[in-house]
Amino acid sequence: MFAWVMDAPQGAALSRDRFGDTLGGSRISRAVEIMDQRKLDRISQQLFEDVNAGMSVLTLYLGYRLDLFRKIQARGSVTPSELAKDAGCSERYVREWLEGLSANGYLEYDPRTRRFGLSPEHAAVLTDHDSRTFSIPWVCFIPSFSSVLPLLLKAFRTGDGVSYDQYGVDLLEAIGGGNRPMYLSDYVSRWIPAMPDVHRKLLQGGRVAEVGCGGGWSSIALARGFSQVHIDAVDVDPASIAEARRNAAQAGLSDRISFTCAPIEKAPLNGPYDLITAFECIHDLPRPVEALRRMREMAGTDGAVLVSDEAVGETLEENRTLVGRLNYNFSVLHCLPQAMGFTGSAATGAIMPSSTMRKFASEAGFRGIEILEIENPVWRFYRLNP
Repeated sequence: MFAWVMDAPQGAALSRDRFGDTLGGSRISRAVEIMDQRKLDRISQQLFEDVNAGMSVLTLYLGYRLDLFRKIQARGSVTPSELAKDAGCSERYVREWLEGLSANGYLEYDPRTRRFGLSPEHAAVLTDHDSRTFSIPWVCFIPSFSSVLPLLLKAFRTGDGVSYDQYGVDLLEAIGGGNRPMYLSDYVSRWIPAMPDVHRKLLQGGRVAEVGCGGGWSSIALARGFSQVHIDAVDVDPASIAEARRNAAQAGLSDRISFTCAPIEKAPLNGPYDLITAFECIHDLPRPVEALRRMREMAGTDGAVLVSDEAVGETLEENRTLVGRLNYNFSVLHCLPQAMGFTGSAATGAIMPSSTMRKFASEAGFRGIEILEIENPVWRFYRLNP
């Protein structure tokens, strides 16, 4: 199919001789004759590019899990034989991997020396954990989502869900490692200063509760930035809590961050707290209004509630953007399925516009909601006033 689409002259109508008779039907022939060839070419080209992008992610994943990018960076540049020896891998596989990623723009190649390397820009994305642009953990989403496809096919037919734990360790790596640079670089320096009164409180010490802490990197970032703050963090996923405790211990912050495995509605936390946060998780919760109501109670009269969620538009038309398309994919493959498994779930999904957030907050008893002026390419930040 793709061959004749790509070969057809731009704007040309397809004839019955070329297509209709092959499928044995004049109705098909007449339908094809009125197609817009440019649109047909564009759709086919998009599909080719999307398939290649998916395969590129899996090729990147191999390099990430085999630690090939770091080994390239350690040498400065490598030949296939050098990298294969350093990584303990087959040289034939390594050569194909290097050439493939170079052809797809993820590695530099010098044809004179036949060596492969990483530019400073490549390194910032692929190897530098301290860079704001370190993004390679995101590739772990694709193997994670692929692993649950049989379950997801069944869920589509039954209306059931796919539980969070069934997405495996790759999901934890993608979320924790993917968000880590943003937490460490922006949370203390940009997000908290957008609430000056909260900033002043935390400088003097204070109590913070975090809902949906995941691997703990947001709590670690806050504890590093405010040396007298104590944080109580909760998450419903046991594997995430275990990882968060390990990360906090390695950071030397176990004495100031406590982690509890429980839904926020049932977590044994006693307010009031100066700040309660929920980063990119309200849309995932099966009962978001109940969770927000508990957060309001924990904040008392003087605490603040900071929520971040997806920066999506109000309508389908407004979400024909990269952020919108990305979040629709997240929603279909993960956010909606993991919520659908709960009885009476709100089944919000990742496409949660500000109007929905306002509705949830109002039903939870918040008197006001403010969208903070924080620049972020994918998240929108809300301050909820108890």
